[in-house]
Amino acid sequence: MKRLLLYVHFNKFNDLSSHVEYQLTQMRPLFSKLVFISNSSLSDQKRDELLEKGLITDFLQRENTGFDFAAWRDGMHWIGFDFLKDYDSVTLMNDTCFGPLWDIKEVYNRFEADPETDFWGMTNFRANQQFKEHLQSYYLSFSRRVVQSEAFQQFWIGVKNYSDVQDVINNYETQVTTNLTDVGFKYKAVFDTVDVDTTGMLHPDFSYYNPTAILKHQVPFIKVKTIDANQHIIPYVLDEIERKTDYPVELIISHMSKINYPDFKYLLARKYLKAAQTDFSGNKTVAVHLHVFYTDLLQEFLDAFKYFDFSYDLFITTDIEAKRTEIESILEKNQVNAQIFVTGNIGRDVLPMLKLKEQLQHYDYVGHFHTKKSKEADFWAGESWRKELIDMLILPANTVLANFEEKTDLGLVIADIPTFFRYNKIVDAYNEHQIAPAMNDLWERMGMTKTIDFNSLHTFVMSYGTYVWFKYDALKPLFDLDLTDQDVPSEPLPQNSILHAIERLLVYVAWDRNYDFHISKNPIDLTPFIDNKLLNERGDALPHTYVNFDHLGGIKGAAKYILIGPARALKYIVKRLIAKRKAK
Repeated sequence: MKRLLLYVHFNKFNDLSSHVEYQLTQMRPLFSKLVFISNSSLSDQKRDELLEKGLITDFLQRENTGFDFAAWRDGMHWIGFDFLKDYDSVTLMNDTCFGPLWDIKEVYNRFEADPETDFWGMTNFRANQQFKEHLQSYYLSFSRRVVQSEAFQQFWIGVKNYSDVQDVINNYETQVTTNLTDVGFKYKAVFDTVDVDTTGMLHPDFSYYNPTAILKHQVPFIKVKTIDANQHIIPYVLDEIERKTDYPVELIISHMSKINYPDFKYLLARKYLKAAQTDFSGNKTVAVHLHVFYTDLLQEFLDAFKYFDFSYDLFITTDIEAKRTEIESILEKNQVNAQIFVTGNIGRDVLPMLKLKEQLQHYDYVGHFHTKKSKEADFWAGESWRKELIDMLILPANTVLANFEEKTDLGLVIADIPTFFRYNKIVDAYNEHQIAPAMNDLWERMGMTKTIDFNSLHTFVMSYGTYVWFKYDALKPLFDLDLTDQDVPSEPLPQNSILHAIERLLVYVAWDRNYDFHISKNPIDLTPFIDNKLLNERGDALPHTYVNFDHLGGIKGAAKYILIGPARALKYIVKRLIAKRKAK
């Protein structure tokens, strides 16, 4: 069979997601010609890679106008309608879906052998008051007899560059099917939804609202928007895809982490660090930065570094010159070489790391740690916190670096939440909200390209204590800020400082650079019942005799509490009284 595929690509960040490359790899063997039409500005390097790998035969770059229908139109004009007639089938698809989940070749063989099928698609939309029954446009395949028809050609020649997607739906997606059926052509769908029960569905669009049905009926593609719209069940959908298909679920996680926020709840369980397929080769350069404020803890870290099976350069910072001699003595005793820098007692461990920009920027991978103690809390708080972070990030460093090397889009590895923060509700949404403005300010100062308002997030996925492994490029914007002592408040550090903002920003800075993050699991198991107990206390939902207005906006928050609270209570009472009177 001589088949043609017109494949439309769009990525709002002008990137090429890994699921697209996988899709092209799976689809390419079916087609004599595969034209890649990009509505995004892809780099020449990306274009050349697709061509050199043989994933596409032709590349068409166009402006992002008219959505996918205008792009398909341009693809047809580029080939020429006279040449379109030479193909046994012409398939139109876009990259708005993941897949194929199942063998797509079998679907082609089935429909091409069926004399009752002139054109086909994945799913159809049943008729309602607004639209006639039609195939949904994310995947359409037309036989030669359809492509040769005047109805087909006139439809595509008449496609305009609408700027409103609803106009495209009204005039093209819902009309391409009826234009062809009106002149006698017949269509079929992999999943014919017309007579399927819609109980419990908000709208009878199975491709969007019912991923369970999509998998049950073995539709080869599942839409990206479906993942976004059904986050409450997506963990189970992903499990089912893993059980029933060979599709790499990590491609879904990678793409969804990049086009939306990287820390949605349904994504997090899939972010755990796993063993890499191969060991770290050692071909990448590695730097380890250790800030030594408490010299009595240096030996503990040097002992942990012995687990490294790779070469690395050690950079040590400390706050005062007097500690240098003691550090040098401990290093000599352990026969360890390191460069030592005295950076002052400003910025704790974060600013000293950023001050090493000149040194660290030459390394591929960087580990950042410090001699953590918690003077504000009981001994066990700081002790457990530090030891667990060492267990999560330093001891498994070989696995971390192997993952970095294996996954080009992995930019950051953080530790899971230490147990102290699971037993105690320390990080709460009220306090996090106080840090958000500083995060927004830094985001703007770094000139980040992705849009995010940290005020809209309740809490943040962060590297507790700023222990972290990272690819330098993933956090480069932080180093390029060139922060100085004047940018950071002196000790004792305020509760919501720029350092707290940076601690919470790491994951999101990497996200803006199109890097994902992984979480190194805490080896200490705690039942989720602890979280349930901690976060679900009736007292938090009842009136308090004491309210900490530092967490509620200070003086303004107190004023609102006095005025708005009673006003809302009075409004509620009046509303209920009126409702009772009407009920009588």
